[in-house]
Amino acid sequence: MLAPTIADPQYNIAFLKASRLFSGAADELVCGSQHLFVQRTYAKGSVIFEQGDSACLVYSVCRGKVRIARRTEDDKQITVSILGPGDLFGEEVVFEAVTRPSTVTCLDTTTVWMARASDLLGLLSRYPVLSLNLARYLREQLDDARCATEDVAYLNVGDRLTRLLERLAAEHSRPVEDGTLLDVRQTRAEIASLIGSTRETVSVRIAGLVRAGRIALRGKQIVLLHQT
Repeated sequence: MLAPTIADPQYNIAFLKASRLFSGAADELVCGSQHLFVQRTYAKGSVIFEQGDSACLVYSVCRGKVRIARRTEDDKQITVSILGPGDLFGEEVVFEAVTRPSTVTCLDTTTVWMARASDLLGLLSRYPVLSLNLARYLREQLDDARCATEDVAYLNVGDRLTRLLERLAAEHSRPVEDGTLLDVRQTRAEIASLIGSTRETVSVRIAGLVRAGRIALRGKQIVLLHQT
């Protein structure tokens, strides 16, 4: 992993304003809090922290994307989620001292801000808008996890794959002439871990979607095609 570099402080306030934590917060609050946060940029492929590490920092993605993954008891790495600009991670340390439950890897050159959990807890205790934002974010994370669990329990692999592609399109995509390009590169194994399947089954299902004209493959990326 390349050593992180500290970004120009003048951009810190703009990135904080874009974070889910400071959504709707007054400019005065953001400006008055920015000294508690540090920006760092990591190279693609860098590991920000690993499962089992001791922890005292909370992070938010400024630009780029990170993969949240957990290693199971049988030593398989399962992708839990893909996070992009504005999303928080590492928030599990705000309210109690814990070791990291997951590994966070940069999918692109990624800039994050970070703050000590103790400093962030102080802000939450003084400013209800920040506490509410964090509570909403945690609720959304729980809802996403519940939906993913229900998908695995009740949907077949094809439908789970379609749901995942739609979710990625809503969160990490850009329009192209013939559809929506998923702006994240996922291996078949990573997709399989997100929907509770196997790499081989996912490969078969993706090939079926290509033949049906629902998606197209552009290198390692997927395009959800316009349907007529």
